[in-house]
Amino acid sequence: MFLGLAAFCFFVQPTEAKKKKNKIEQKRQGENTEIPAPSPDPVSIRSVPDMSPAQLKQPQIAGFSRPVPKNTGVPFPNNTHGIDVSHYQGRIDWAEVARDPQVEYVYLKMTEGSNMIDNTYEYNHREARRNGLKVGVYHFFRANTTAEAQFKNFMSVYNKKQQDLLPVIDVELSNGVSESLFIARLEQLLDLITKEIGKRPIIYTGKHYYKKYMQGSKFRQYIYFIASYTTNPPILENNDDYNIWQFSCKGSIRGIRGDVDLSCLMGKHTLKEIMF
Repeated sequence: MFLGLAAFCFFVQPTEAKKKKNKIEQKRQGENTEIPAPSPDPVSIRSVPDMSPAQLKQPQIAGFSRPVPKNTGVPFPNNTHGIDVSHYQGRIDWAEVARDPQVEYVYLKMTEGSNMIDNTYEYNHREARRNGLKVGVYHFFRANTTAEAQFKNFMSVYNKKQQDLLPVIDVELSNGVSESLFIARLEQLLDLITKEIGKRPIIYTGKHYYKKYMQGSKFRQYIYFIASYTTNPPILENNDDYNIWQFSCKGSIRGIRGDVDLSCLMGKHTLKEIMF
């Protein structure tokens, strides 16, 4: 009771001018403040922006092992297939994963924004490569923090001599920033990485983000990895080409507990095109 009274006695109502000043300061700081990743990670659920009413009920099969059973929902069984994982998959038995002849490439979450490093990356990278899989990394882009800070975080872990595949920049959240700031920061991050490693990263996104931010722009010079959980491959604006289709976030692979993102190379595209 006495503590409450003391608190009441020393509480001073801020003036309207002070309130306004605080709001302006908060808005200024917001552009460079990390927003905590939602749970579960959208990298795992891939529900924005391309979930379809005709969402795949499958695949809940033990990998892609040939021959693929009928009506499993796995598209293009003869194409090159792969998976991507992060800390949400927990401890992975990579020897078991590598036994599946159609898990031919793997993307591992490495970094996010300006300060997050996936705590399973080092183990996943070492064990996946040790078991003969082609491995690449992805960085989860956060538009509400600077390109320089994200580049520094990315390069604090990335070693191009230890990579089989081109790195991926995962673009699926705008973090509330303006369209012009979103585009400027993404362009700058891609440019910084390209200059540093000597090759362009791949852009992962959904078809709606592609339409809003990327079609007919400088971004068209990049290879695309498109997420869309539909029964048929997504069609981009102007029938633009893309190399990889992520067709499900509900896959089941030996050696991994829980759901896994599944993808495949499209049409004439080959694994060689995404090799580092």
